[in-house]
Amino acid sequence: MERRITEIETPELRNHIITNQGKGHNMLKSMFNTLFPSIKKEEKTMANSTQYVVYTRNFKSKAKQIGVFAEPASTYKVNGEVHGGKIKFRNLAVKSTARKTATNKLLSKGLDFTVEVLGVAPKNSALTMKSNIISLLKKSGRKVINYSA
Repeated sequence: MERRITEIETPELRNHIITNQGKGHNMLKSMFNTLFPSIKKEEKTMANSTQYVVYTRNFKSKAKQIGVFAEPASTYKVNGEVHGGKIKFRNLAVKSTARKTATNKLLSKGLDFTVEVLGVAPKNSALTMKSNIISLLKKSGRKVINYSA
């Protein structure tokens, strides 16, 4: 903001204007707080929605089988970031369960898989992303294991 110096302004007044420039807001705010001490401005914060990680399990087989999954990201975080190694470690634990899933069947055959993290998003976005990726993989001819258990 540029100010014009007029003949009425003295050097003392100019120094006062320069040193107190932009402090009018603080003065008004403190005056408002003094007059109305019970009224406080509320901070606007967004609610933290549960983040979901979307990832794939690529099985190393001739059929090029792949699974696309969306799960809460909090269980797969290392130092605040989703870590593919932790996802794989926890997915390997599925092998010891009695559930009959496609992943369990492929692991029992001795097939290895790689994990690729595609993204982290709120639940609705993650589920939409998952279904779109499954659709694209099916159209491209890949064998998607999500529904073959």
